[in-house]
Amino acid sequence: MFRSKEVVNFAIGAILVWSVGASLLGFNLRSYTFYLNSVIFLLAFILHELAHKIAASRNGLYGEFNLSLWGATLTLLSIFLPLKVIAPGAVVIFGHANIEKIGKIAMWGPLTNIIIALIMLPLMLTTYGRLLAVAFYLNAFIATFNLLPFGILDGKKIIEWNKMIWLILFIQSILYLILGYLKV
Repeated sequence: MFRSKEVVNFAIGAILVWSVGASLLGFNLRSYTFYLNSVIFLLAFILHELAHKIAASRNGLYGEFNLSLWGATLTLLSIFLPLKVIAPGAVVIFGHANIEKIGKIAMWGPLTNIIIALIMLPLMLTTYGRLLAVAFYLNAFIATFNLLPFGILDGKKIIEWNKMIWLILFIQSILYLILGYLKV
């Protein structure tokens, strides 16, 4: 399922994403919540990309995570700058696919983050609410960013396939992002 080159690309991408998450959290190495939140941030990225890979496979295509030099560089710079861009690479799809298949494969990344946020929503009322609010917010942020309808982002592919599905996902991710911002 994974070629060795893809594993290396995924590992580099994951380290970059974890580092951006750690920079957002202030690199507080003495706090257990720092480690938990940075792992949550990393998992949100990994599950998003794996969702694309699995969706491609289920549609009879091959998906492979590839680093992007430009995206990895922007992600690296984001560790040190106030503006955060998290785009070290993407799952590239190989094989013949129509716009519907491409749209559905693109949809599964942000939808995965929305589902994770939805799971976190009632759990935010527990004792660990603050920690789970961070997980909720990070997943909403990743979904919203990826649903922007331009460039190589998922949103462009989804909107080209089905504008209504894109709109529903985008509105839900924006609402979650606002709620997460208010809770964190």
